[in-house]
Amino acid sequence: MKDKEYPTHPYPSPSTSTSPIKKNDCWRSKCQLTRNNNSASPKITSKSWENMKSPAASFLASFACSPIEKDGDEQEGDEIDDYVIDKIIGYGGFSIVRKGFRISDGKKVAIKVHKRDDDNEDERLEREINIWKSLDHEHIVRLEKVLETDNAAFIICDYCENGNLLDHVKNPLSEQEAKTIFRQLCEAVRYLHQDARICHKDLKLENILLDENNKVKLCDFGLAICQQPMIELPMSPPMSTAVGGSLAYMAPEQLKSSNGVIGCPSTDIWSLGIILYALVIGKLPFHDDYDLRLQQKILSGQYEVPRHLSSDLQDLLSHLLDLDPRQRYTIQQVLASPWLN
Repeated sequence: MKDKEYPTHPYPSPSTSTSPIKKNDCWRSKCQLTRNNNSASPKITSKSWENMKSPAASFLASFACSPIEKDGDEQEGDEIDDYVIDKIIGYGGFSIVRKGFRISDGKKVAIKVHKRDDDNEDERLEREINIWKSLDHEHIVRLEKVLETDNAAFIICDYCENGNLLDHVKNPLSEQEAKTIFRQLCEAVRYLHQDARICHKDLKLENILLDENNKVKLCDFGLAICQQPMIELPMSPPMSTAVGGSLAYMAPEQLKSSNGVIGCPSTDIWSLGIILYALVIGKLPFHDDYDLRLQQKILSGQYEVPRHLSSDLQDLLSHLLDLDPRQRYTIQQVLASPWLN
């Protein structure tokens, strides 16, 4: 069978930040968060939305709900626009993620709640939204709406029923199982690198979700940036993680960088190597409770390769976790590798 053909340009031109890709239908609006005044309000479930949207219920709700004076502490059952807020399902550095339901049709959604109390984080949120809303791929979580109040932003996106990959690697996966997941992840990264010209910069097990059909959905674009070519290879490490991201997944050249975040796709490829290793081994290749020792292990590039791994998989790992980013595989080389074909 003939291999897929992928574009060969690894970087965009310096004057181009994104290519003319299809944009999704995300929109933003100013909204009011409202709360049911009944102290014993029923818990919202996927089956209860039919009653909620009936004409009688809507009429009564106009008396039962009132605007929240200070919307900093949303609760289960609160409503915003066409959505009902449900339980907390995750936490981010500056946000929480809740399950929710769309009132008009009962569709499950995820609602990322970002409190507006830090100017720097507000700028980062705007950058994330601008990048995220431009993306449209089957293996990337879709941004549906951004609803804003005076004190918070409520980001509505796809709900992924089966959690994240970290929940699924308590034990090693078979190579075939890992291959299915990893190929879908690589398709998402290929889209980012080749079509959107974006580096994710925070690829990790926690940011790879699985929907109800166990289809991979990549999320969290809070650290994503437009691509830049690697100008020079840093030689002496400042040993700093001030650039953000998860240390255990961080590329060695990023650890060595004294010029801030490296917008080179090769840093994402290194993270893919960490993820693939975790899928088939059940643990990360570089780990230590002490950050400085962990950085030293990453910079050494030494990791254990179990003998039971196939030769094709071992070869792919060696090209993903190559210390030299100039020799590391590009995403199109990853997708064309023998192990994935």
